[in-house]
Amino acid sequence: MAQSLLAAGHQVSGIDPDASACERAAAAGVQIHNELSTLLAESSIVVICLASTSALGKVYDMIASTPAEKPAMIVETSTIAPDRAQAFADISQASGRRQLEACLIGIARDAEAGQLYHFVGGKAEDLENAKEFLGATGRGHAHLGDIGSGAAAKVLNNAIGNTTMLAFTEAVVAGESIGVDAAELVRAISEAAGAGKSVVFDRHAHWITSDSNQPPNPINQKDMLEWGRMVGEESSNFPMLAEALRRFRDLPMTPGPVQSYAGMLKARRHGSEIADSK
Repeated sequence: MAQSLLAAGHQVSGIDPDASACERAAAAGVQIHNELSTLLAESSIVVICLASTSALGKVYDMIASTPAEKPAMIVETSTIAPDRAQAFADISQASGRRQLEACLIGIARDAEAGQLYHFVGGKAEDLENAKEFLGATGRGHAHLGDIGSGAAAKVLNNAIGNTTMLAFTEAVVAGESIGVDAAELVRAISEAAGAGKSVVFDRHAHWITSDSNQPPNPINQKDMLEWGRMVGEESSNFPMLAEALRRFRDLPMTPGPVQSYAGMLKARRHGSEIADSK
């Protein structure tokens, strides 16, 4: 996103706890800062994009304690449940700043090409003030309502994707169990472009046939937990998504005998058995 903004002629500053990320950004032309307070004081728009909810909490603690010398707008792009989105927006507004959520749809190559899509939540006038940011970093956006609506849409989008991953993994492993070659089945489904094919399938199905020791992506688990937080006690009313939440919660997140959901199925280890084995 920073590269896209630079290419559009904007001055971009940034901060990140990852030194290698700062080095790459500096090489691209981003001015690196060591303190968030400096960015808050100097920038008209501050974009936040973090995978960790605990890290987000620390950032908003700093926002709360930093006087608003300039009427900067906070653009929150992280994947979080609507209640967190509202709580963070309340902190920004209490500090004298505006807040817009512009949750990201896309992966790294989409960001590099400026082809992300944004689920936007917030006031129409704040959306208008963020049009240049949205145009430089994305191919389009949908304004879904007030703060929390964009976050809800993103969490639901990812819940659909994660549940789809479980479904096609089960289908491929089921095929394997009756003698269908998994790699050939994945290739055939992709080429046929029928009901089984999707963006999620194309991006993730190859892991089913991989011998990689990479454990499941913890961000997928985090996103499902945010869905569970969003619906709370109502989760039982949505049995398919509730089961997906249980499966992701039960997956081991560190390398071990079971490296993936596919590995779990092949080893015939499910749900409570995994929980008991941790």
